[in-house]
Amino acid sequence: MTILSLPATDMVELTQPERQQLLLERINQDGRIMAARMAVELRVSEDTIRRDLRDLADAGLVQRFHGGAIRRATTAAAFVERLNDQPPAKDILAARGLTEIKPGMTVLLDQSTTLLALARKLPAGSDVTILTPAPDIALAALDAGVREVIQIGGRIDRSMRSASGAAALAAIGNLRPDLCFLGVCALDTQAGITAMDYDDACLKRAMIEVSTRVVALVTAEKLGATSPHKVGPLSWLDRLVTPAGAGEALTRSCRAAGVELDLVETA
Repeated sequence: MTILSLPATDMVELTQPERQQLLLERINQDGRIMAARMAVELRVSEDTIRRDLRDLADAGLVQRFHGGAIRRATTAAAFVERLNDQPPAKDILAARGLTEIKPGMTVLLDQSTTLLALARKLPAGSDVTILTPAPDIALAALDAGVREVIQIGGRIDRSMRSASGAAALAAIGNLRPDLCFLGVCALDTQAGITAMDYDDACLKRAMIEVSTRVVALVTAEKLGATSPHKVGPLSWLDRLVTPAGAGEALTRSCRAAGVELDLVETA
């Protein structure tokens, strides 16, 4: 963690706006801060830091948790806009994710541009059944010639390009996939897995509930961030595949939660 430079002695007392700006910069830089540590560093009371964090949260700039605050995710970009976002890293994570898929499996692919990359990498004629609410992923699996593709139906969200709502939830409730690749909007060790859309969060919870094993392929910018709608704790994952350099805090949290952490070189 990089620490902003502050004089060891005779530090000039910061005004409230200056202090809050420093706190915001630290959160954006490191992903999270703890109130107790910042109180010592800035030589103010912990109550003062908590009030500052409350003001920042009320302004929609951060999300608070007990003892500190984390970076708040920005509004979600549309699926088509995300297609060109970090394609090399997504391809590398997708290739690593393929090692989970074995012949004869039924595999549930959530909506995600990283999971679209995975679908495009499926070996031709794979002996697997692909289930997905995302038409783009269904078509990619069909193009790969896998044994069977089942499109989960329902209203197609224009931005996410995926089925959602009651019909999709009902369909997922009748499935029992061997493996689920979960699309993750944001992942934080304290806030857990979160999503930008309410219906999407409900769908993800249903996917986790019916699946024997749950794997997430998460690009670096989604770590330490949070979105408005709760999906579940980190412990709901069986394996997390993410770029190397994710940080010791994530390593400790995965170990405590019993999650396999697979750090991949993507540079």
